Amino acid sequence: MTPFMVRVAELVGADVDDEPSEPLRYRTRPSTGMPVNVGADRHVAVRSLCEQLLCEANAVLNDSDDHMGLFDEVADGELAFSVTYRNRAVRVSTRFEDGVAHGRLVGDGVEPGPARELAGPEEVADLLLLLLTRAGLPHHPVSL
Repeated sequence: MTPFMVRVAELVGADVDDEPSEPLRYRTRPSTGMPVNVGADRHVAVRSLCEQLLCEANAVLNDSDDHMGLFDEVADGELAFSVTYRNRAVRVSTRFEDGVAHGRLVGDGVEPGPARELAGPEEVADLLLLLLTRAGLPHHPVSL
């Protein structure tokens, strides 16, 4: 088992209402414009890591009806994907406009306001773990 799979197993075995011993936090930063090639590469890297970790989490989760989901979206000028678990979702997107790429993170646990993006790929694991631990709590609806 990978270290991430061990963390998932520990969380799934605990009561959802219990706080983890160490608070889970993922860092974000204000979304800033970057060259299109850098934005596209970053989006693909985050999406690939997300898929890998999601598969690891689903290997640990017993009930196949209770697995995390990953849904890709492709629109004109935008790459996006959403990660879902039970009644919660987070959407990661990159918009391309006038030769500039802008990342954005929206969904459960993301503060509303100016566009924010993950501080880096290392934040993906904690973002997924938060979806797992907070699935039974009240949330903000996210349109997919």
